[in-house]
Amino acid sequence: MRPSGGFLLAALLCAGCASTELVDTANDAETTVSYDWRDLEGAAAAMAQSLLASPRLPGDARRPAVVALGPITNDTCQHLAPALLTGRLAEALLADGRFEVSALFGDARDETVADARLVRGDAEFDQATVQRKGRLKAPDLSLTGKLTQRNVRRDNGGTRVEYFLTLKATRLADGVTLWQDSLQTVKAVGPGMPVW
Repeated sequence: MRPSGGFLLAALLCAGCASTELVDTANDAETTVSYDWRDLEGAAAAMAQSLLASPRLPGDARRPAVVALGPITNDTCQHLAPALLTGRLAEALLADGRFEVSALFGDARDETVADARLVRGDAEFDQATVQRKGRLKAPDLSLTGKLTQRNVRRDNGGTRVEYFLTLKATRLADGVTLWQDSLQTVKAVGPGMPVW
């Protein structure tokens, strides 16, 4: 008797599940040639620490500076989501208490802010609950950057993969850069190993 198509499909799915495992991120020592989650987490922590330590940035707990998270350009061969990095930076800025993160610009843009204002004058909405005009805050600073990948041929025939992350905070009132920092991550693979 031949097994049914449904049985075969279920068996294949179960076989695929057997090779899946949950990674213990606290104890994961695997190294990848890609710019992976550890690199993003480490870069976000290092850059946030550098940014928050800068004495040139405005803002205090009484009058927090509003930060717009602008684009972080991904100039690598990988399909990275720079929003993962800006999200971590936003968490650090908000936890510090001297900054607020704008939801009107860049990677943190929330379309609901604009959508909520489209109901002004709509009889279906209690106008006392509609957002008033003139309440949105313009940003004081923008945070932008670039992640670049460079592949370098090694003497042994392998490849060294160099990642450079540069971030900067610009005062929007006059376009002056108040803070900038760079972080380099270097990985290497042996001869014949594929690199993007």
